[in-house]
Amino acid sequence: VKNFGESEMLALRMAQMFPELEDGQTETAIPWDYNNEFSCSSLAVYFEVHGTEEPGTAVHPDSVERLKDQGSTMRFYEAARALRGDEGVEMSNLVRAMERKRLHQQRKAWKKRHGSLWAQPGPLDVVRVHPAMTLRDVLVDARMLVPNFLVTFVVIPENHPVHQVYLKEHKCVGVIQPEMS
Repeated sequence: VKNFGESEMLALRMAQMFPELEDGQTETAIPWDYNNEFSCSSLAVYFEVHGTEEPGTAVHPDSVERLKDQGSTMRFYEAARALRGDEGVEMSNLVRAMERKRLHQQRKAWKKRHGSLWAQPGPLDVVRVHPAMTLRDVLVDARMLVPNFLVTFVVIPENHPVHQVYLKEHKCVGVIQPEMS
């Protein structure tokens, strides 16, 4: 979704993407929604909780690694710029070599702790998001970690069997909802 303002409620964007069936309509406008299950009012919204490992423990190479402080955040940002080529070819090659070394060390630490790269981390915990929440409300939640600069939500039809399967695999550790005043 492009241009999602921080003050916009999730429900407004969900209504654009997953409109309700109007009177007389039998099918949604979504071509892949064969059972007409994806309408705004029937969807459960979650975000996954990344980076819950204890500091200093091995992180799987495919997992999201939490940036610990401002210094590590700046190093990540500068490395991303260099990899993109903003600092020239030589710097890009140098940073690429450093990232390969870091990834090799990360893989080595994971294999030492778990015996193999095939050992996958367990399913991520999730937090349920009430559709009346704004994007800002979600972003300021302490459990929210934005992987790869992309805010990601899991959207599942509330009454679909997959929803129950999902919740058996992913522990729901909280709900973000509007405060009652």
